[in-house]
Amino acid sequence: MANKHPHQTGLAAEIGKKAPFERREEEAYLNLARSYVVLTTRYHQFFKEYELTSPQYNVLRILRGHSTPVSVYQIGDEMITRQSDMPRLIERLEARGLVTKTRCENDRRVIWVNLTKIGKALLKRIDRPLNELHGKQLGHLTTEQLSQLSHLLWLARHPQADASE
Repeated sequence: MANKHPHQTGLAAEIGKKAPFERREEEAYLNLARSYVVLTTRYHQFFKEYELTSPQYNVLRILRGHSTPVSVYQIGDEMITRQSDMPRLIERLEARGLVTKTRCENDRRVIWVNLTKIGKALLKRIDRPLNELHGKQLGHLTTEQLSQLSHLLWLARHPQADASE
């Protein structure tokens, strides 16, 4: 994307802001927001090709990682982005045959979710092209830069953490 103001670089130039940001926190936040939109737009398109949403893929990924049934509550806790209606999300995956649900015998409020063979096969089909997409979007960064970025983002989410962690 070409800078609207050639003497400026960074986010200010990208969004046509003539004056520098008054606060670095504002600039950092807006950089995060802009990056989120740019990066996730392609992921939403990618998952649409598999008739999935990003949250649905996230559920399947969590289930594969556990390799045993997982409660709806635990899935909700492990989601990358919080979902307000986990039962409906699970129902959509179940309707496609990607997961099964079983009510807990000891506590009827608990529902166990398991990845089906169809769900495992879909994830296997997605793995390589998804890794290629990760590479296209962030492969230009060095391993050190990616580590720094991940660490800084973690620190941003955990303001009480020691910066030296």
